[in-house]
Amino acid sequence: MGPRARPFWVMFTISAVMFAAIVIIDLLTPIPPRERLRVLRQDVSALRAAADSCRSALENEEAQLLASDARLDSLKSVIDYYEGLDPRGVPADSYEIYLETFNSYNSGVPVQTAASDSLQSHWKACRVITEQHNALADSARRFAEEHDLLNNPAARQPDR
Repeated sequence: MGPRARPFWVMFTISAVMFAAIVIIDLLTPIPPRERLRVLRQDVSALRAAADSCRSALENEEAQLLASDARLDSLKSVIDYYEGLDPRGVPADSYEIYLETFNSYNSGVPVQTAASDSLQSHWKACRVITEQHNALADSARRFAEEHDLLNNPAARQPDR
């Protein structure tokens, strides 16, 4: 070991010993139940905010998808109208408008499919967040009940 590396290793060793001591002290010193419940409640609140935000984003995404569905349905109705004008096919004087509508419809279908898949994926992610929130809320409630923090008004008061 060179002379320049020695101070590094000394500091590294001292830091590692201090870190180990802090970890051991933290493990040996229990967190008061009231403080632990406060932290659990903060975590529950954060997950609740995330779940609410996710739900709101889903509602907006679903509204956009429904509007897009309505647009595609409208285009399909126009296509059906032009195709029903004559049993031999779309009349020549309407063919250009029909073709534009048909192409708009066809280009919108893959976009709609992707949006639907995205909505489904986001719904699953929101469900996971909601399940995490519910599990943590249940855990916090059980913890509070086990430590008699629900019926003890002094225990519910926040730390100052």
